[in-house]
Amino acid sequence: MENSFDLTIPNFVLGKEIGRGGMARVFLGEQLEPKRKVAIKIVTPQGNDPKILEDLQKEGDTVAQFSHPNIVTVFSCGVIKSNYYLAMEILNGGDLKQKIEKGVTELEAFNIMLDMAKALEHAHKRGTLHRDIKPENILFHEDGQAVLVDFGIAKAQDSVSEFTRVGAVVGTPHYMSPERALGKEIDERSDLYALGVVLYEMLVGKKVFEGGDTFAISYAHVHEPVPDLPENKARYQPFLNKLLAKNPDDRFQTATQLIAQLKKFLRRLQPITDTTHSFAPLPELEAIRKKKSSPLPFIITGVVIVVAVLLGVWFMNQQNSIEINQNTLTNEQIVEMNNKLGAASGQFNMGNFTVAEELYEKVLVEFDCKEPDARNRMKTLNRAKYDQIVAECDN
Repeated sequence: MENSFDLTIPNFVLGKEIGRGGMARVFLGEQLEPKRKVAIKIVTPQGNDPKILEDLQKEGDTVAQFSHPNIVTVFSCGVIKSNYYLAMEILNGGDLKQKIEKGVTELEAFNIMLDMAKALEHAHKRGTLHRDIKPENILFHEDGQAVLVDFGIAKAQDSVSEFTRVGAVVGTPHYMSPERALGKEIDERSDLYALGVVLYEMLVGKKVFEGGDTFAISYAHVHEPVPDLPENKARYQPFLNKLLAKNPDDRFQTATQLIAQLKKFLRRLQPITDTTHSFAPLPELEAIRKKKSSPLPFIITGVVIVVAVLLGVWFMNQQNSIEINQNTLTNEQIVEMNNKLGAASGQFNMGNFTVAEELYEKVLVEFDCKEPDARNRMKTLNRAKYDQIVAECDN
C-alpha cells in the first residue's frame, strides 16, 4: 500500500488518503492482526496540544465501547507522535450529503431518521452526546443502512472535555441547537434538534437556515421560526416543529420517544407490495390478466354482495349502540366529545399522531368507549392501548 503520511502505527499500514477536513485526514488502511481492511482517521491538533490529544483518546475509547449497527465500529485508537488515530470499519455507501444532492424520498428520509435515532438512543443511554450531527457524519453500508460516525467532539454528559471547551472543534453552525448557539449547557435534546435540521434538509433539499456567516446562522436558530415545508409535505410540519422547538422542553425529550413516533410514520409510508406477482416478469402478468373463462369475477361479485349485507347489519348495530351510549351523555358532553373527535381527526391528518392518540383516548375513556371512529383510529395508533380500552369497556 502507498503510504502518503509519515506516521507508523503499530499493527496497521496506511494506504491512500480518501478525505480530509479541519485537523483530520482519513486513509484507507489495513490491520495486520487480525487481518482486515480499515479506514484510519488521523487528527493532528494545532500546536500538538497534549491535553487535546488526551481528551481525544478518552472520547475514542468511549466510542470504541459502543456496539450498535447504526454506530461506526471502532477497532483501535491511540496517540502516536502528537497525532491521534482511530481505526474503524469501511463504509462504502457514501454519505447523506451525497444522497441529498441526488434526492431523498420520504420513505428513505424516515428510515434514515430511525437509524440515527436508534444510534443516539444507544449513545445517550451510555451518557455520551454526539454534538455534531450533520449529513457528512451519516454514512451508509452498501445495503443502505445508515451509520453515525465521527464522535470526535462527543462529550460525556457528566464530564467537561478540555478539547471541546477550548473550541478546537465547535461543530457545524447549520445544525446547532439554540441553546448550543447561545453557549448554554446542552443535553441529548440538542442532538435531537440537529437531527431535525437534517430531516428538513432531506425533505426540502436545502438547509433550514442559511446566512452569510456563523453569527447570522446562529441568530436564525435562536430567533427565526421554523420554515414551512412544501405543500406536499405539510403533513410533517407539526412533527418537524416539535423537533426544532426553540425551548428544549417542547421537543422530544429522549431518542426513545422519537423512535416511537418515527415507527408510526414508517408504518404509513411502507409501500404495499403484491407478494403474489411482485417478481413476475411482465409477459407472465399479461398472461395472468388474459386467462379466459376465469371464475374469479363471479366469485368476487358474490363476495362483495355478502360483505355488503354483513356491513349493513354491522352498521345498524353500531348505530343502535351509539344511540344507547349517547343517551347517557348530556348535550354538553356530546358537544365536547364531538369537538375532541374533530380535533383528533385534524391532528391525525396533519401527521401529529401523538396528540391525535391522546384525544381519541379521552373520547373513549371519558365519554363513549364504543365510539366507532375513535376505536378505529386508536386501533391504528396504539394497538395495545386499544385492546386495553376495549377489554375494560366490554366487561
